[in-house]
Amino acid sequence: MKNFVLILHIVTSFVTCILTGIVLVRAIFGLLDRVILSRTDVRLPLITTLLLYLQLVLGTVLFVMYMSEYGSGEIEIYQHQIARGRFWAVEHFILMVFTLVVSHIGWVFARSSHTPQLIFKKNLLYFGIAFAMIIVSMAMNIARYGI
Repeated sequence: MKNFVLILHIVTSFVTCILTGIVLVRAIFGLLDRVILSRTDVRLPLITTLLLYLQLVLGTVLFVMYMSEYGSGEIEIYQHQIARGRFWAVEHFILMVFTLVVSHIGWVFARSSHTPQLIFKKNLLYFGIAFAMIIVSMAMNIARYGI
């Protein structure tokens, strides 16, 4: 069960990263007047934000599974690694909650904007920050676990 949730979390993470990158590319092209505003520019940030919510749920389930495994004493052999892993799990969780908050605020602000330029600017700003945080988190995971 834990492996299934982990794989689903990783897949969702990559899909979210790709969609956030698409939002950024469309925002840049929109600001350069190479793309006209469409429903995609409002729906894609919503889908990205919903995927971040799904990641929050999956990450919370993984965190609870990981902490219950640690608390049961099943893996005391690698206590030092576990303590570091527990710290990383908290860091990752907090970083991704901030990412979710930033993307949700960006989606709300962009959705309530009235001009295409303003929508593209808000998408670029908020989803650019979210994209950077996703990339940092993924890079730290790759460096930590060598996936």
